[in-house]
Amino acid sequence: MPSGGAATTDSSIPEADGNGAKKKLVRGYIDGCFDIMHSGHYNAIRQAKSVCDVLVVGVHSDIEIQENKAVPVMRQPERYGLLEHVKWIDEVLHDVPYSPELATLERARASFCVHGDDMPVNAQGVGAYDGMRDAGMLRIVKRTEGVSTTDIIGRLLTLSRHQHIADHAWKEVASPATGVKVPSEVAANLCIATSSGVAASAAQQHAVEEALAFSRGLAERYSILAEDFKQLEGKLQACLGGSGKVAAAAGPATQGSPAKKPRTEKADETSELRTRAPVQILASTRRIMEFAPARQPKAEDTIVYCCGSFDMFHVGHAEFLKEARALGSFLVVGLQDDLTVSRAKGASYPVMTLNERVLNVCSCKWVDEVIIGAPGDVTEDLIKTFNIQIVARGTQHRRNESLASSKASDRYAVPLASKTYREIPSKWPELCHDTVVKRIIEDREAYLQRNRDRARREDAYYAQKDKQAEL
Repeated sequence: MPSGGAATTDSSIPEADGNGAKKKLVRGYIDGCFDIMHSGHYNAIRQAKSVCDVLVVGVHSDIEIQENKAVPVMRQPERYGLLEHVKWIDEVLHDVPYSPELATLERARASFCVHGDDMPVNAQGVGAYDGMRDAGMLRIVKRTEGVSTTDIIGRLLTLSRHQHIADHAWKEVASPATGVKVPSEVAANLCIATSSGVAASAAQQHAVEEALAFSRGLAERYSILAEDFKQLEGKLQACLGGSGKVAAAAGPATQGSPAKKPRTEKADETSELRTRAPVQILASTRRIMEFAPARQPKAEDTIVYCCGSFDMFHVGHAEFLKEARALGSFLVVGLQDDLTVSRAKGASYPVMTLNERVLNVCSCKWVDEVIIGAPGDVTEDLIKTFNIQIVARGTQHRRNESLASSKASDRYAVPLASKTYREIPSKWPELCHDTVVKRIIEDREAYLQRNRDRARREDAYYAQKDKQAEL
């Protein structure tokens, strides 16, 4: 697609009414950076589509975003490519200005512009949509509360704190970009060797700190008794073999109250990062129904199944789902719950919650059904329940586990035996968490400053928000 061109993504737009007469289609326009796409982006697009027949989505170039905000995390081809797979989008317009003009609407052949009720400011300090508002061509939709790119970049920045991996026994379980980030049970097992009195290395001490932090989070979430948590903390501390203790958490005031997280004396720069919005994104049946595919499988359909975390949904995921859907005529996607993903990839994952990931995957036009909290293994019961005829799996990706490994072959043992297993090579083999975190590390200070500025603006929005109706 040439720079500045428009791509039509849906050829089934109606052009006649029920009597066969030509109908004038209402064309709407919405634009954005669409960097690290999340349910807030998708919900804005969904609302915009609800007020028009044809929705044109404009996307800014990397240079335009850098001039007005900060360097985008996702590169231009990745951002442009993902929009082609979003089900509410009819046309995509590339390289649009950060502040839309009347000429922008003429180029889109649109009657009006749509934006959320959180108005951005451009590089000149002027409201980016003031021109549209003054011309009476701006329609406001409600911002999706509880999720933003700022929060997600904050989560990724916390992953990037420990990017340097020492040459030590933990490197086998460490991510090349995120450092030592392992579940507490793995940390405990790997550091048992130091309990004999041998001094623990800095890396081993850090791993125990990670295990303790993870345990404290579980203690708060599940209201573990303080006495039980103290025993667990003591066992983890013993892993240091008397070489020094990790700072203990502040004890609860009374027996029976949950353990609390400690306050460190000196917080690092990422401890104040926003990783969650001031309000919580809530799972609701209404939201899922708004996003969920409406199609039911027919007797003649060939049902294809694939599963995974689909965390931080990106163009590589979307391309895989497109090819999986092409293997049949009805695509079922199994989304693994947060605990399953954490056990498989490490305590810091997934970056997005199950609720966020469900909405992201439901926004993809190739998806016909989503199983929420799918099992890690493709079982015979699962195949029979959903009448699955083909099981697809992405391959040749840097994070993929080889099918030759016992874990992968066990998970796909049933479709392998029935010869319904298919592999789809990745078109974006390098695009994953580690890649995104590496980009953030390379320009860390810029992203930290961006997040501070954006967090202040979001605080102001939540403090002053009114009851804007959602479409």
